[in-house]
Amino acid sequence: MDDRFEKFITDNRESFDFREPDPLIWKKIQADVRSKQKFNWQLLLKRAAVVLLIFAASFVTNEMMHRLRSGGFHALKTNPGKKVNNIPGLTEAEAYYTNVVNQKLDELKPIIANCPALEEELNYDMSELDSVYLELKTDLKDNMANQEVIEAIIENYRLKITILEDILTEIAPLGDECISKTDGYAI
Repeated sequence: MDDRFEKFITDNRESFDFREPDPLIWKKIQADVRSKQKFNWQLLLKRAAVVLLIFAASFVTNEMMHRLRSGGFHALKTNPGKKVNNIPGLTEAEAYYTNVVNQKLDELKPIIANCPALEEELNYDMSELDSVYLELKTDLKDNMANQEVIEAIIENYRLKITILEDILTEIAPLGDECISKTDGYAI
């Protein structure tokens, strides 16, 4: 059956081709096909730039929020060698306690001038507390604004004051006499 149909078409082909479409129709079809195949590079680059800009802005915002949560505004300044000075309350507390310790030491100087052993022991205790203080300051730089480290620094100052006050209360009534045996403080 296919053979008869093919033979009929080949024999009568000219009678089928009597109607030709308008050439303008073919031009419109070709223009539509070409415009759909054209790739718009500008649109792609604009979209990629917008995506990149959004990604960069979100990354920077995330990084700033992380640093603010972990260490306050000072953590945004990336200067690792900088000394930690601006922790709220710590600067004032250090100034206060340093002033009190210096006052107590000034009161003790004339009293312990006659007791070199007591002065030596006091200097040893203060140097031990100073070394602990320096370790705490290093910890404070590493773990910025950690409340436990700040409290330990303040407790270190309080311990110094307690030692000085104890010495003052025990030695001041004796006057110029030197205590032969000192009890010593353990840190």
